[in-house]
Amino acid sequence: MNNNLEVVQANNIKIDNKINTFYNPDNIYIPLYKGMKLNKDKDLNVLKNELLLKGSDFNIYSPISGVIKKIDDDIYINNKPIKAIVIENDFKEEVKKKKYATKYIDDLEPSKVLELMNKYNILDIPLNPIAKTLVISGIEVDPFERNNTFIINNYSAKILETIDALINIFHFEKTYFCITNNNSEVVYNLTSNIGTYPNIKLKVLDNSYPLGLESVLVSKLLTKKELKWKYNYLTCEDLLNIYRILKKDNPISEKLITVGGNCIDESKVIAVKYGTKISDIIKNNIEITNDKYLVVENGLIAGKVLSELNNIVTRNTRSIFLNTKDTRKEKKCINCGLCMFKCPVGLNPKLIKDGKGDKSKCIHCGACTYVCPSLINFKKYLGDKDE
Repeated sequence: MNNNLEVVQANNIKIDNKINTFYNPDNIYIPLYKGMKLNKDKDLNVLKNELLLKGSDFNIYSPISGVIKKIDDDIYINNKPIKAIVIENDFKEEVKKKKYATKYIDDLEPSKVLELMNKYNILDIPLNPIAKTLVISGIEVDPFERNNTFIINNYSAKILETIDALINIFHFEKTYFCITNNNSEVVYNLTSNIGTYPNIKLKVLDNSYPLGLESVLVSKLLTKKELKWKYNYLTCEDLLNIYRILKKDNPISEKLITVGGNCIDESKVIAVKYGTKISDIIKNNIEITNDKYLVVENGLIAGKVLSELNNIVTRNTRSIFLNTKDTRKEKKCINCGLCMFKCPVGLNPKLIKDGKGDKSKCIHCGACTYVCPSLINFKKYLGDKDE
């Protein structure tokens, strides 16, 4: 069964490789998660990279220098309200002490690498040092995003150096760097440079959605034996962040996001500070061509419409799209079977919609909703409470 979904119009999106930055919002908002304690006494002045909040599982560092002004309870993450510390930007980017860069990151001990990753909370799932296989994804999670494309085209030398260092440090037996064949510039950049890294195997795969999701990619790529012996999965953004912390022993204070949609003049990739308001990004970085837009976070296919522009950028923010609302009406199911045919995990969304199917294996990719000729929004039946 061919359940691949190719989003043809997404292949034509071109984004300039120049680095766009937005490092100077007036304020940054640091989420005050439950159980976290402020690492300050009376002095409310903050330096960039200073430890700001201590938690039981991870700590949060300040992405800017400035002054703590107040606690704001009108801030959102994934449309959910959260209290946040407001830091007024002094635009100086002052740090307590500059650190010298490590010359050769592959000389670091495994324990040091794991210590730095844990210290700065780099990965959602910690690196498994005894896994046999390393999988690198250069594939976009959503076909309308261009973050991995941008990183490969601008930082390929750094990410290849980082992969090679991780192989040498942890002795991975197999390493796959996965990209798709729809972007000739990405293919050229990697094929031109990867020859000096014989331990990295480049896998150029047919372009389809949702190949950028970990569960889909590894099921297509790895054998049962490789899955049994466990694997590590990293994105290009993960690699760039690992490179930076191993080089400088500093927290990550920024991330790349794709800004696109049919209501702006041009799509672009922008480097922004953690804790930046979505409204500030829109106001200061793009030209709006149609003010009747919705803001969708993290992809046009499986993304979420933001109910509040006071949502802030976190480590998990990949993109924002300003798109017109689809005003077409949902119609009665015509039993075409496309939703089941295109489901990457073999579910029958129509049965789930009718309350007769098991949705526990759903990966929330949104492919069923995207292909439905009757415009049925299956996402609201598959466990996304915000739909």
